[in-house]
Amino acid sequence: MISEIINAIQNNLLVCFPTETVYALACSALDSGAIKKIYQVKKRSQNKPLSISVSDIYSLTKIAELEKKYFGLINHFSPGPITYILPLKNNNILPNEFFKGSIGVRIPNHPIAISILNKLKTPIVATSINISGEKSVCKASDIPQSIRQHLSAIVEDDKLVSGIESTVIDLARDKIRVLREGAVSFQVICFQAEVHRRKNEKNNRS
Repeated sequence: MISEIINAIQNNLLVCFPTETVYALACSALDSGAIKKIYQVKKRSQNKPLSISVSDIYSLTKIAELEKKYFGLINHFSPGPITYILPLKNNNILPNEFFKGSIGVRIPNHPIAISILNKLKTPIVATSINISGEKSVCKASDIPQSIRQHLSAIVEDDKLVSGIESTVIDLARDKIRVLREGAVSFQVICFQAEVHRRKNEKNNRS
């Protein structure tokens, strides 16, 4: 089934698979037509950016600017249920119709999602598979039929899906901001941010 997902994404079609948070509606992040289709089937305003999933930190740094001081923090929480808002690189390979200035990037921690990303080796758009404004989906049986009919491939496996959305943190400014508290609490992020801040200070002095 994973091979069908990969083939569909490579052909700029829409797919669905589970992550450790909720089910993802996904497509190639390199194709404007596929991304536009996601906006249409979700009935989502194009003013609301979609997040990207990648396989590892190296892949993340190919599309986004990552300050050295945040590397340890992202390395600690990744792969995992945190979406990082980061500045886009100037040599942005993503369609600028949809991605400008900054971008939300996540490295998921689910065996199916990881396998797909590792084999694709390219970024994908991965957003919750729901009509915009409605509840996210944590069971395959709850995928809206109005979206399901547009899917070219789907993996249905509810076992490791928590139903709790990713935490969103903004690292594009001087100070870390939590934009949405989800699977990882604000307190845990603040604690680890302070741990890595002190570690960076210590390394800079040595």
